[in-house]
Amino acid sequence: MDDQEPTGARDEQQVDDGERPGDLQLSGIVVGVDGSENSLDALRWAASDAAAHSCELHVVGTYSTPIMTTGYEVAVLDPSDLAAAVMVSLEEAVEVVRSEGRLTDIDVGLHAVEGHAGERLISASAGARQLVVGARGHGGFLGLLLGSVTNYVVGHAKCPVTVVPHRG
Repeated sequence: MDDQEPTGARDEQQVDDGERPGDLQLSGIVVGVDGSENSLDALRWAASDAAAHSCELHVVGTYSTPIMTTGYEVAVLDPSDLAAAVMVSLEEAVEVVRSEGRLTDIDVGLHAVEGHAGERLISASAGARQLVVGARGHGGFLGLLLGSVTNYVVGHAKCPVTVVPHRG
């Protein structure tokens, strides 16, 4: 089996350092991925829709830089390490979906961005054809039908939003 990408498909990576919180404006279909199984379902749906409409797919993951303190000392993690970890997570998610036979002949952009997931997805939705999110992510309130980020983007997105329920 040949390990090369199908002709016409390409992946681009972009790490946004978070200094420009309102400028992540993408075209085509934007999907939020946090590594949860529900976000993989959203990526699968978005890949199928991007193929059906012959448009590019942008996979967006977010991170926040935590500040830790002992009371006397302050430590801040290197944001580039966090961005790299998010990018690896996005690459793994795309590879899972690609191994299922999706994402052929689709241009895929990977974007690791700093900031609140909901706000960054809203920013990305400004020029998008559609924003796709899973019904729930890694949040801890199991009884909720929609996660907090999903609820936020449904109310604020600047394009149509598709909420993909989890298959399980």
